[in-house]
Amino acid sequence: MDLFSGMTFRRAVAAAAALPLVGGATLMTAGPAAADEEDYKILVVGETLGFRHSHIDDTTRALIELGADNGFTVDVWDPPNSSAGWWGSGSPGQPDLTMDSSPFTSAEDLAQYATIVFASPVDNTNSLNPATPRLLDDAELAAFQGYIRGGGGFVGLHAATDTMHTVPWYSQLTGGGARFVSHPQQQTATMRVESPGHPSTAHLPAVWERFDEWYNYTTNPREDVHVLITLDESTYNPGNNAMGEDHPIAWCQNFEGGRSWYEGAGHTDASWTDPLFLEHVLKGVEWTAGVVEGGGNCVTFGEVDELVAGLNTSAVGDGVIAGAISSLLGSARSAADADDPATAVQVLGGARSLVDHLSAAAGDRALLGTKIDDLVDWQSALVDDGPALELSAEAELRTMGGKQYLAVRVVNQDDAAVDLTVTTPYGTKEFAAVAPTKNAYQAFATRLVEVPAGQVTVTATAERDGETVTEELVVDFSGTA
Repeated sequence: MDLFSGMTFRRAVAAAAALPLVGGATLMTAGPAAADEEDYKILVVGETLGFRHSHIDDTTRALIELGADNGFTVDVWDPPNSSAGWWGSGSPGQPDLTMDSSPFTSAEDLAQYATIVFASPVDNTNSLNPATPRLLDDAELAAFQGYIRGGGGFVGLHAATDTMHTVPWYSQLTGGGARFVSHPQQQTATMRVESPGHPSTAHLPAVWERFDEWYNYTTNPREDVHVLITLDESTYNPGNNAMGEDHPIAWCQNFEGGRSWYEGAGHTDASWTDPLFLEHVLKGVEWTAGVVEGGGNCVTFGEVDELVAGLNTSAVGDGVIAGAISSLLGSARSAADADDPATAVQVLGGARSLVDHLSAAAGDRALLGTKIDDLVDWQSALVDDGPALELSAEAELRTMGGKQYLAVRVVNQDDAAVDLTVTTPYGTKEFAAVAPTKNAYQAFATRLVEVPAGQVTVTATAERDGETVTEELVVDFSGTA
């Protein structure tokens, strides 16, 4: 019988080692109107020709407030219209905020915006009937395409995948052709951060539980995009069109010269007052605007493969080097797919070193080198160095002699002696040179009749390879209050 209960959380205070990064710093191509130190402008599109999401107004206000605090201003395109249907009698739009006329006049006019945000602008084209009016007509679409191909940014929120279903290019922009197909009832589900180094996910918990409306998509976009977050379908009922074990819900990509970032959550109005979610969206805006960078800059292996395939290999030496780079990229991708980012980083280092041996005639070596650096940056963020020290800790309330005590036991599972400090709400105890396989035990008197739940912190230090290594464990214990 296990006498102890509770959940242990491990925090590495000082890692034993870190894998070196390969290559130089990554670069980010700025959008048409992006500026690192000056205010910039974004466009929020909320116009609906189909079902109108209530969050559009909240999203618009939230982005305006974020802009005021973070150096950008917001134009809004969300005119009222009479597009009636099963969803109701037209769209009220946001008449107090909307521009007087469509901003999608030309790529040059759109270039005033560092990025363009589509805030669930549903247009009822999910029937795939080409005669159904689209959010953007042919001329507006051409302007938008020119903007993206000129280096513009795009942020898709929630039902941005439920518009312009009859435009394949748009579905590739939003992500790998993935279009909204269905959703179950709103419920709590677990999101898992898959790319923790990206600016839009770096602040998020690895496991993020939220209440929202969870979309299923017509296809899995993984092959074409850089997946940021996945949904764990075992934590909720995905309903019809469930996507299975691999269910991306947020992703990004470099697309035809521009930058695209998408988040499938955000249906609930409460999302737009949630600080975690708002920071997530803000960094998506800033990344697409070229203001922030990092975490691999949404690079994919396929994107780098295309650069290698486009090299001029007419010179024999360049052909041999390009072939070797391609082979190493394939090996790195296999390692990444097998959840072995450390090996991927190591192999990518070899590919990166070969880039400098290409001749100038082969093509843009700087761009290829930067993109491989981005792959290294992405995979490096996934490397788990493991715990600095191997320990286990348990805590439980016990009654002895009619009094409540908090019993704490720490077992040294490492191969070196460790010094321990056990900190509880009821006192602290230090243990010196606890030998391998041995345990440290202490019962702390609570002096309380009803004891609230709490936490115990265990700090361990040891000498390893001439350096002092520190590990911290946090242990929950249940109360009696």
